[in-house]
Amino acid sequence: MAPLRAGTRPISRRRFLTATGGALALSRLPFACAVALGSGARDQDFGGPTPNADFYITSYASTPSVDVKTWRLRIGGLVKNPLSIAYEQIKSLPAVRETLTLECISNPPDGSAIGNARWVGPALRPLLERAGVNPRAVYAALHGADGYFTGVPVDEILRHENFLPYLMNGVALPPDHGFPVRLFIPGKYGMKQPKWLTEIALVDHEFLGYWEQRGWSNNAWRKVNSGFFSPRSDSLLPSLFGKAAKVKAPLDIYGWALAGPSGIRRVEVSTDAGTSFSDADLLENRSPYAWTVWKYRFTPSTPGRYQVRVRATDGDGAAQPVEDSQRGSGMSGQPRITLDVSAV
Repeated sequence: MAPLRAGTRPISRRRFLTATGGALALSRLPFACAVALGSGARDQDFGGPTPNADFYITSYASTPSVDVKTWRLRIGGLVKNPLSIAYEQIKSLPAVRETLTLECISNPPDGSAIGNARWVGPALRPLLERAGVNPRAVYAALHGADGYFTGVPVDEILRHENFLPYLMNGVALPPDHGFPVRLFIPGKYGMKQPKWLTEIALVDHEFLGYWEQRGWSNNAWRKVNSGFFSPRSDSLLPSLFGKAAKVKAPLDIYGWALAGPSGIRRVEVSTDAGTSFSDADLLENRSPYAWTVWKYRFTPSTPGRYQVRVRATDGDGAAQPVEDSQRGSGMSGQPRITLDVSAV
């Protein structure tokens, strides 16, 4: 969802893409996870849950103040039995427990608008079945307490994977992340997964959301994307100022890759600016809905400056192109980082 916020200052999605340096500049902001400089990292340092305080925030407007005592999730429209569900009732339902990755549609290759967390909440489909979806229903209109709205087709809202998290990394959802309840549709960008969810209304027509009405994807399934965990430059904006990560070789390069429901099939790394690629090792690749952690052993024969690129391929065979400009459906270009190898 949008606007994207860095810290506490609201930044609209389009400003995020076009401000000085655009996505290229912000793509180098440090990850909200264990990121190490140099080559001394261990495999287990990467890919774990992102702390809530560091998890990226995107919002349509300001964070609403929700009174949990009066909050209700309403499921209505074209249903046989409209439901009004209180917070305590949500928490009393059988819970789904998943470690899943959430990504903003504005996240560029090697971007920081992505995070991994442990989510807990009930499956959505049993609630929709209890409500009794009318066969005439075509779309589910989704509404949040902040006024944000989006929509998904009925067959997508009925996916068994969808659930309603109320816990994030073992605690109640922080206010900025959707307290008391948000929607999770694994495999889609965050704009299709409203925070502060208040209503699911089944309707007999296509329902376009706030951003969709402005030209953004109405599908919003994630494109294949990837980035680096380590090494990193000590500069926040290396791509603007030509900064390189200073390293000694041999070294292990670590990173992440993520796609939609087809998952990640392969990750390749180039250390010669894309002239040739070699396979990376996939360390964690257990779910299409959580980022794959990869590692590549780099053993250059001479010191010097090397441009590293990544090319991930999803389960359907779609590989990251060299470039992929944002056109409202996410970005999938090959991320790159420059390494200044001082010794081998």
